[in-house]
Amino acid sequence: MGNVQIRIEDIMQGIQPVDELEFETVDHRYRSVQLILTGLGYILTAAFALLLLLTDDCIWCMLAECVIVVAMVVNLIIANKAWKFKGYALRENDITYRSGLVFAKTTTIPYYRLQQVSVKQNPVSKLFSMYSVEVVNGAQAMSSLTIPGLTEERANQIKDILIQKLRNDD
Repeated sequence: MGNVQIRIEDIMQGIQPVDELEFETVDHRYRSVQLILTGLGYILTAAFALLLLLTDDCIWCMLAECVIVVAMVVNLIIANKAWKFKGYALRENDITYRSGLVFAKTTTIPYYRLQQVSVKQNPVSKLFSMYSVEVVNGAQAMSSLTIPGLTEERANQIKDILIQKLRNDD
């Protein structure tokens, strides 16, 4: 037995790189869910800062309030565009999820590493009939992924496909 050197070019033949995948995008209604969740978070933070301003008449509280409002506007602009970059792709041996407008992130989990697949909904998503599929990786918690912004039908289809792939690998 030896330890033979391998060349990346030789391995990559016949493999479709992740950056060349055609990602399926999330539903357009997910933009509204993102905007509401982002807005609610900032409104609660601004309300807390306003409470501090009412109890203490300091310049730092007013400055904090201004920073929160500016951050909220910037974050809402980014969130409005970021939903377009969320997407998923199912391949023969794995599932890939991509997100991030400013800081792009792509996560790929092979089917044989899957431990759990579930369909979830948060209160704001429920208002828009949006679901997410959560995939838990057996190797690390950091490699689990959640695909948000799906219709109920699409979420259940993805869940069924992943469970079927998991059964076929056993």
